[in-house]
Amino acid sequence: MEMDLKTVPWARRLKLRHLETFLVLESAGSMTAAAERMHMTQPAVSHWLADIEEVIGSALFVRGRKLQLTPAGEILRRHAQRMLGDVQRIDDELKAIRSGLVGRLKIGCIHSAALALVPHAIIALQEKHPKVVVRVEEGTMVDLLDRLAKREFDLLVGTIDVRAHQHGFLTEVLMEDVVRIVCRADHPLARKRKPTWQEAAAYPWVLPPAESLSRVRVEEAFAQQRVALPKPCVETASVAAIQAHLRDTDCLAPLTGLVADFYTSLKLLSRVSLTPVSRFAELGMIWSEAGPNVLLSELLTSLRKYSRASS
Repeated sequence: MEMDLKTVPWARRLKLRHLETFLVLESAGSMTAAAERMHMTQPAVSHWLADIEEVIGSALFVRGRKLQLTPAGEILRRHAQRMLGDVQRIDDELKAIRSGLVGRLKIGCIHSAALALVPHAIIALQEKHPKVVVRVEEGTMVDLLDRLAKREFDLLVGTIDVRAHQHGFLTEVLMEDVVRIVCRADHPLARKRKPTWQEAAAYPWVLPPAESLSRVRVEEAFAQQRVALPKPCVETASVAAIQAHLRDTDCLAPLTGLVADFYTSLKLLSRVSLTPVSRFAELGMIWSEAGPNVLLSELLTSLRKYSRASS
C-alpha cells in the first residue's frame, strides 16, 4: 500500500534523532539522566523534546520528578522502537551488499535450539546460499520476544507459549522437548538400568531457579512420583555451570532433552534412565508478520525439515 505523506504532514518533519532522543528520555526517566547518557546539555535535550512534541502535535510526557508517558507517548514508544529497529536492519543489509554478501538474517534462540535445531537449519540454508550471513544470539524468552517486537531479529526459535501469542507474532510448533536427568559419566546411577525416583532423590541436586519452566517441570515430575523434591545444593540456569559442577560431584541435574542429548553425545555427561520422561515444552518458530523475505522463508523450511528428521 502506497503512503501519501501529504496526509500525514508531521511525517516529513520527523527525524530519527527525534525518535532516538525520545526513547532515551523514556528509559532514563528524567532530563538530567537523558542528557548524561547522550552527552548533551539538559537545555539541548529539552529543545529536542519540545521539537518532537511540536512535530507530533501532542504532549509525550507528563513532567514531574520522573517523566511519565502520556497516551500519545505510549503509542510513539511502541512504534519508535520498531522504526529504529528497521533502520538498523536496512543498514545491516546495505553493508552486506557493499561487502559482497547477498543476504543477512538475525536469529534469536534459547540454548537448546542453539545446540540442535538452529545450526542444522543454517547449514542447509547456506548450502543453497553460500554468501548468506546468519547472526545467532542466545537469550531468555522474555528478552528475545521484546527484541523481536523491536525488529532486532528476523526469527526466534524457542518455547511456544502464551507469551508469544500475547505479542501477536506468527508461531509454528516444530517439536516437543522433554526433561532428562543427567549426571557425570561414571556416576552410580548412570550404570543402573532402572533407577527409581526415590534413589535419585537421595543424591544432591543442581536445580534451575525457582519458578523457571524447567524447575516447574521437575517439581511436577517428583510430585507425580509422590517423592519429595530434593533441596538443591546449587541453583542455576547456566548449562556450563551445571556441566562443570556435575563433573566433580555426585549431583544430578535436569536438562531439556536437546541439551542433554548434545552433552551426552560428547560423553561429557550421562543420562539417568528415570521413567516416565517428563514433558518440557513445545519448541518452535516465532516471527513477525512483516513483508515477504525469501531467505527467511527458506530458513523456516529448513527448520521444519530438520525438526521432522530429529523427532
